[in-house]
Amino acid sequence: MSDPDEMDLNYLLVADGAQVVDGKLYVLGGGWDRLRVPQLPGPPAAPFSVAVGISVPYNLTNQRLQFSIEVADADGVEVCTVAKGEFEVGRPPGIRPGTSQGFQLAVPASPTFRDAGRYVIRCSVEGKELGHAGIEVSTLPVSQATTL
Repeated sequence: MSDPDEMDLNYLLVADGAQVVDGKLYVLGGGWDRLRVPQLPGPPAAPFSVAVGISVPYNLTNQRLQFSIEVADADGVEVCTVAKGEFEVGRPPGIRPGTSQGFQLAVPASPTFRDAGRYVIRCSVEGKELGHAGIEVSTLPVSQATTL
C-alpha cells in the first residue's frame, strides 16, 4: 500500500495516439513495448504518444508542481525530453479532506534513437521519478525485391 502523502503514478502508457478530454483518456493502439524505426540513428516512422495518470495527494493540491517526461537509453542517459512543465491540481468545493486528485496528460513523442536496444520513458514530478515504461527499439527489415 502506498503512502497517502506521496504521489503515485497510476499509469504510463505508450500508444499510437492518445489524448485527454474532459478528464477521460482516449487511446488508439496503446500498451505496446516494441518499436521499429526505418533507420538508426533516426526517429520513428510516425510519432507516438505517451499517456500519464498521476494521483496527487490532498496535501499537494493547490500547488504548482514541476514534471517531466523523458526518454533514456539502457544506461539511463537521457535521449530527449518529451514534455516538461508544471501543473496544479485544485480542490473542488466540498471535497473531503485527505482525498487525492487525479492529473492526466497525453503528449506526442518523436525521439531520435541512436541505436537499437532498450529505452525507458520516465515520468518525474518535482525531480523524483514516479515510474517508467520500457520499449525495445529495432530497425525495420530490409525489403527485398521480388523477381517475376
